[in-house]
Amino acid sequence: MTPPRSPRRAHPALFAAAAATALAACGPARVETDPSNVRLFGRGQKATVHAVPMSKGGSAMPGEACRWSSSDEKVATVSARHNEVTVTATGHGRAVVRCQVGNAAAEVPVAVTLVARVEVEPRALELRLLDDPAPTSLAVRAFDGDGREVQGRAVLSRCLDENVCRGDARAQVWPVGPGATTVIVQVDDGQGDAAARVVDARSAAGRPRPVTGNPMEHLDDRAAGTVPGGARGSSRNQRRDAAR
Repeated sequence: MTPPRSPRRAHPALFAAAAATALAACGPARVETDPSNVRLFGRGQKATVHAVPMSKGGSAMPGEACRWSSSDEKVATVSARHNEVTVTATGHGRAVVRCQVGNAAAEVPVAVTLVARVEVEPRALELRLLDDPAPTSLAVRAFDGDGREVQGRAVLSRCLDENVCRGDARAQVWPVGPGATTVIVQVDDGQGDAAARVVDARSAAGRPRPVTGNPMEHLDDRAAGTVPGGARGSSRNQRRDAAR
């Protein structure tokens, strides 16, 4: 009588493949993200993306964790905690932030728009310092790294010599004193400039009057409780009387 055959042992590689297939079948079927895309408009600006792994039946699987990555860290970097990621703009361009959970994945397009070039008009300013100060407005155009004009960005202007002029956050330049300097206009990473020359056109009444005598003498009198020309005289007279 022939003895019964013993069952064959399964090959270890086949067993591992079967186990992986079973685990994959139990894992998420897809990943949903909120928001589905990100747009950033300044270096260092941040956005938060939430991911929810979903089963084949449509149930959330919060216990499954994403493995996050960025396709281009020169454009955007990621800092992740479980199924939430912070996306930070690092440069102009486009990238994709990816969440991978087992065989399921989701991709979030990221667009970062930064100003790279600034045009300023006029290129040369002739400013007049008047009795009533008045600014001169600049026409500023900003362009991103792809050469497209960008609207709605903050424009900061400043003068290299603030004894000649000063800029503000409204693309205006205010004359301060006679002389010449350069106006710097900054929009995001982009920078433009213009030459500025200030002429003193104030009337004689509008110009500061020179100080004569000792301006501290009157302050000394007030500190001593005296009134110039009063019955007690000045502090200088009191000191003279005390010395007699």
